[in-house]
Amino acid sequence: MQRIILLGAELREARESSGLSTSDSTKRLGWYAGKLSKVEQGDKSVTDRELAKAIDVFGIAPERADALKELAAEARRRLPPARVPEWATKYVNLVAAATELKLFFPDSFPGTVQTFDYARAILRSAVIVAPADVDRMAEERSKRAERLMNSETTRLWLVIGEEALHREIGGKAVLRGQLEQMRSLAETPDTTVQIIPFDGGAHACHGTAFTIITLLEGKPSIVYTEGLTGSDYLGREHVRVYNLAYDNLRAVALSPQKTLEAIERRIGELT
Repeated sequence: MQRIILLGAELREARESSGLSTSDSTKRLGWYAGKLSKVEQGDKSVTDRELAKAIDVFGIAPERADALKELAAEARRRLPPARVPEWATKYVNLVAAATELKLFFPDSFPGTVQTFDYARAILRSAVIVAPADVDRMAEERSKRAERLMNSETTRLWLVIGEEALHREIGGKAVLRGQLEQMRSLAETPDTTVQIIPFDGGAHACHGTAFTIITLLEGKPSIVYTEGLTGSDYLGREHVRVYNLAYDNLRAVALSPQKTLEAIERRIGELT
């Protein structure tokens, strides 16, 4: 998934450098309307013939063209399926490939860092998850969280509303277990966890959870937002705005040390 996103970003950059609009490029490529946008967004792979045509239309230099051909071949390799809704599969793969993640969740801990019991409690309440799938999906979430906690390649920023420390999802024992995992996560060198306190006043993102995903430094990031039945992957100007909002969130949140102290206090209250 990382490679198909990178290929799309490279082709978009080449198209823009050539001065061609999306509609003009689509005509020259002989593609159907909307296909180029899907390719540039990383939602669709290209064949060798299609890539060769794009290289010609955009005037891509031979050395760069060779790198794109290799990237395209790797992008077409199929990944093992994740047990998530179809519209969330791309997100799971992007998170696995990310070098940096910035997450904001106002009232709960995100699936990216959930324990098995916490995930199961949330999935049990979901209206789109079949009861037979709950335990297997919770297990996958907990394994992904464990991989992220042990990752040496992903920088994680996590801003959470204080409500997450108090909403007893799954009961006191389950919440305590989740908080203990958050304490461990907050103590790892490549992770920063911050809590926005109840008395912190207004901030830029009330009611809006989102994730900013960076695959490679210097390459375009992607903003992921999710609803009950679908999700959006936003780029370009959206990324600038969400990064600005994230900076605002971190400014009004407790410091990482104060956050760790708040987590410790809450664990003590639940013991």
